[in-house]
Amino acid sequence: MPIRANISPGFVWRLGLVALFCFGMAGWFLFDGTITYPRQRQRGLAYERLEEEDRLDEWEEYAEERGWSTDPPGEPKTEAEIYTQLILAAAIVPPALFFLFRFLVARKRWVEADETGLRASWGQQLQYDQIVTLNKKKWAKKGIAKIVYDDGGRKRQFVLDDWKYEADPTEEILREVEARINPEQIVGGMPEPPLEDGDDFEEDFEEEGEAAEEDRMTNDE
Repeated sequence: MPIRANISPGFVWRLGLVALFCFGMAGWFLFDGTITYPRQRQRGLAYERLEEEDRLDEWEEYAEERGWSTDPPGEPKTEAEIYTQLILAAAIVPPALFFLFRFLVARKRWVEADETGLRASWGQQLQYDQIVTLNKKKWAKKGIAKIVYDDGGRKRQFVLDDWKYEADPTEEILREVEARINPEQIVGGMPEPPLEDGDDFEEDFEEEGEAAEEDRMTNDE
């Protein structure tokens, strides 16, 4: 039966949150560049004109007639500052779209192993006898193992990542690969240690508990 590691929900939602954050920042800059900054500039220039004409006593009435705040607007925003907001908004849109695309695509990604080899949801696949090396240099600290394999004379990589994919199935896939290749092909780390057999311990514990219960009932009689 194939061992499948689906994409980690946490990883997917991180991509979605980054995309949402980028779109939010782009919207913020766009709002400032098209509404907030131009309105402030209009108020600031009007305030400066009244100040130059020594008519600041008319400011409150002037502002109220136009539905503006009567507070001093401060130094008016420059056209360069307005354009900068628009440029920043445009600059953030591409990464926002990139992370949105990754979020949408990643939701259905998976990697799996069976008795013949490995395959992934995006079409990449290999047979165990194609494997050249299993590089575990980053496995212990980052959960990343890189499988280098020969694809018709061309070296390619198949990456196992227990942060992007469900951790336990990813480790099972790694163990399956290690069982199918020569130990000499494993570089950058040692093969995974054998799993502890917890089932036997539980059975022994249950048997001991049943025996103790029988002894107690016998003594009570």
